[in-house]
Formats: sequence, C-alpha cells, structure tokens
Amino acid sequence: MMKFRLFVLKIKRNIFTLLILIFTLCLLYFSSNTIIAAKSALKLWANSILPSLFPFFIATELLSYTNLPYILGNTFKFIMKPLFNVSGEGFFALFMGWISRVSSW
Repeated sequence: MMKFRLFVLKIKRNIFTLLILIFTLCLLYFSSNTIIAAKSALKLWANSILPSLFPFFIATELLSYTNLPYILGNTFKFIMKPLFNVSGEGFFALFMGWISRVSSW
C-alpha cells in the first residue's frame, strides 16, 4: 500500500511536466500545422495589433517623461480619491485609457 501511495504522489508532483512534454511532442508531430498557424498569427499581429497600439505606446511613454502625470494628479486628486480610492496620479492612467479608446474609433 505504501508503494502505491508513493507512486501516486510522484504522478501528482510531475503532472505539469508530463503535460508540457505531451504538448511539446504534439507540436513536433503536427509541425506543419504549427508553422502555418504561427505565420498567420504573426501576420495578424503585424497588420492589425502593432499599427493600432504602437502610437499609443509612444504617446504614453513621451507623456510619462513630462510633468503631466504630476500636474494631472494634483488637479484631480479630489475626484480620484473618493471615487476610486487611488492617488491623483491614477488620473493619468484613466486619461490615457480615454485617449486610447478615442484613437481606436
């Protein structure tokens, strides 16, 4: 009975490793389908996701290096604390979210 328990514990401990191994073997066995799907995913990323998010990433990075988050935080801290229980600088994240939503129209 003790040997059976140890065997079950070893299986439970290594189940994640076993699943990863099976997944890797399936990727190798069905490699032609995998390559086609990977090419399709990269084309989708390059044609739709990158052009829509890249300008937003640049604008967010440039604005974060300025004093804008601090200025917006001081201006809107009386609204952000009671409504969302965050500091005033949280308004910068809200503001950038609004900008990204408007730019995706």
